[in-house]
Amino acid sequence: MGRKYWNINEDLALSRLNTEPLRESSTVLSYGQWIRILRHFLRMTQEELAKRAHLPQSHLAEIESDKVDSQIGTLKKIFKAMSCDVAIEPLPQKPLTEVLRGRARAIALKRLKQAMGTMALENQAPEKETFRLLLEKRTDDILNDPRERLWDKKDG
Repeated sequence: MGRKYWNINEDLALSRLNTEPLRESSTVLSYGQWIRILRHFLRMTQEELAKRAHLPQSHLAEIESDKVDSQIGTLKKIFKAMSCDVAIEPLPQKPLTEVLRGRARAIALKRLKQAMGTMALENQAPEKETFRLLLEKRTDDILNDPRERLWDKKDG
């Protein structure tokens, strides 16, 4: 699809995305949990960290206990006060190529059903296997046309 328009940095960034599903045993920590863990490791009190981050201690306590959804700027200040940087990267729920193909397939299916409805009325509908092959071809055509808009509301 329109990959020729991407620069090398964008291509590298996409290739780095981890699409491995998280295992049931994997633990994803919240920002609040990370802050508490790092603060304890650094032997800081909430008051000391709040002072270093220029925040009220009560607000830091709410962030640590995940009672508030803090803005990224606030999180940066807190982590910087603990000599850490913050990095936010997407973690795809499934491979993005799968998402893209699924979306293109849904559009192709909708378009084919519209055409097949008329053909069925005239007893000209193709057999199941022929329809499946036609659907895959239309999906590929959509994916290979960089002008195709996959997320327009009119196509579902």
